[in-house]
Amino acid sequence: MTHKYNFENATEKRLADKEIGHVLIPNPDGQIKHPEHLRQHNTLQVLQRETLKENWPLVRKMIAELPEHQRKDTIHMLKMTNKDPLIAKNFPAEAWFSKRADETMKGL
Repeated sequence: MTHKYNFENATEKRLADKEIGHVLIPNPDGQIKHPEHLRQHNTLQVLQRETLKENWPLVRKMIAELPEHQRKDTIHMLKMTNKDPLIAKNFPAEAWFSKRADETMKGL
């Protein structure tokens, strides 16, 4: 199958827009076909807010509920947010998050 327009080329994109109207590729149906992306976004928003409030029991519980492959990156993002010079909040060591949720708050 050959394509008439190369949408990476701005001139061809403008020509296609004139001929067939504005086209978004791929079609913006992400929230319909992939509602988990919206849930992940909302979870990250809550995690960031609770991290800035330093609500560590809830943060640890929420991180434990994330899929294993997302935990390390999520902890890193939250840590970098708190480390920002304008925010400068405390953040527990990464190992603290892997402890059982019912353990005491030692190690903060």
